[in-house]
Amino acid sequence: MNIKLLKLYLFTVLLLTACIRTEPMITTPTLPPPTQTPLPSKTPLPTETPIPSETPLPTVTPEGDIGSTWARPKDGMAMVYVPKGVFSMGSDLGEADEQPVHDVYLDAFWIDQTEVTFTMYASFAPSRSGQSPAQNVTWEEASAYCAWVGSRLPTEAEWEKAARSPDKRTYPWGNQNPAGDLVNFADVKSRLSWADISVNDGYDNVAPVGSYPAGASVYGALDMAGNLAEWVNDWYDETYYNASSLDNPQGPADGFFRALRGGSWYGNADSLRTTDRSWYIPEGGTNYVGFRCAQSTVVP
Repeated sequence: MNIKLLKLYLFTVLLLTACIRTEPMITTPTLPPPTQTPLPSKTPLPTETPIPSETPLPTVTPEGDIGSTWARPKDGMAMVYVPKGVFSMGSDLGEADEQPVHDVYLDAFWIDQTEVTFTMYASFAPSRSGQSPAQNVTWEEASAYCAWVGSRLPTEAEWEKAARSPDKRTYPWGNQNPAGDLVNFADVKSRLSWADISVNDGYDNVAPVGSYPAGASVYGALDMAGNLAEWVNDWYDETYYNASSLDNPQGPADGFFRALRGGSWYGNADSLRTTDRSWYIPEGGTNYVGFRCAQSTVVP
């Protein structure tokens, strides 16, 4: 080959090589493995807000309950509470005027814990003082006193329920026979021909109110048997139970006598029964008759 041609060939090759653009080799750097991004911990769902239980509506506060007492402002008498409900009135074992036995519904009421005393009565009308129950008071006077203190005489049905309670007890304290620590009635000290000489209640005749706490009724009423027989609001009718209302009975519309309840220091054991009925002229008073008051509601 000609030297010139060889030089020309080499020159051409070099020229072509310089004209060809080669991409530089880029070395890809080796990256360290990425650290694992921790997955966020699961955000706990909020605990379910409990639905508040339904707030119960306040119940109507009753005026009282068994064992409740309330002091009457006018005379300071403690009254005991008798709740509403049904009780059995009358007795198949008693006299004809105690029959037929019938269930009676009564609204709640309050009744004096004891018989009205002479001291209480003296604030209303001239009277001697003392804790003995007021005697020789007519029905009209007893009714007027109860109205004066903001009360009334109890109905015959109210009186019997307060003494008997729903368990049909024979006496206010239960079914135990009369005893000297339970009741004041015609006993050995009374020296009456019909007296029960096996019992000594400690008194010749009337006793101070509340002298026999063991003889209380279920509702806490004292002296509902013995001591003094008590006026009630009703006229007396020996056949009234045949036609009596079964819902808050008020007694006959009229009559000649007013009913008495509870027996007395002058009466025998049979007259102490919670179902026993008696009567007296409303215009008269005697030393074995007294009274207590009742009312349907009380002022707080």
